[in-house]
Amino acid sequence: DTNLYSFSKRLLGYKDLETHTHGPICSALQATTTRKLICVPRGCFKSSISTVSYPIWLLNQNPNRRILLDSEVYTNSKNFLTEIKAQYETNAEFRRLYGDQVGPLWNESEIIVKGRTKPLKEPSIACSGIGAGKTSQHYDFIIADDLSSYLNVKNPEVAKKTIDHYRGYISLLDPGGTLVIIGTRYSHIDI
Repeated sequence: DTNLYSFSKRLLGYKDLETHTHGPICSALQATTTRKLICVPRGCFKSSISTVSYPIWLLNQNPNRRILLDSEVYTNSKNFLTEIKAQYETNAEFRRLYGDQVGPLWNESEIIVKGRTKPLKEPSIACSGIGAGKTSQHYDFIIADDLSSYLNVKNPEVAKKTIDHYRGYISLLDPGGTLVIIGTRYSHIDI
């Protein structure tokens, strides 16, 4: 499916998505721009669309893509990957349409989907968090979901550490790669 909204709602089962609210988020993600900001309140399905559906949709179009999921806490990135893996493993309609996409590397922090035609050192999807290093890696997409939280904006030094983390991984993005920042505003000093 070439439309992220219908892919998310109909195929991946996010039935609560509404065209007037979530259509613009999907359109922004599908746009050809390489810098994207999805900044909406908590509970608006921004992670379901941007951090779960979007990577699956991207890999469906090109299994050679390399995607980094980043979050304030490494465990949160792994939890997003758990949901992504569940779609690949248990979504009967997805499997009927696209077959078994479980590839040779399939663990809690990284996966490689089937159909890859290039020998790449990076997995299809890898996880990261603030403080988790990913040196000498290269990604086509970096999806940073909830780098800032109520806890890490209370202290200016911790907020700066978040911004430094963001600046540090920009070098991991291949030229022409896409950076997606997803979150909720907590303070004037957050990312």
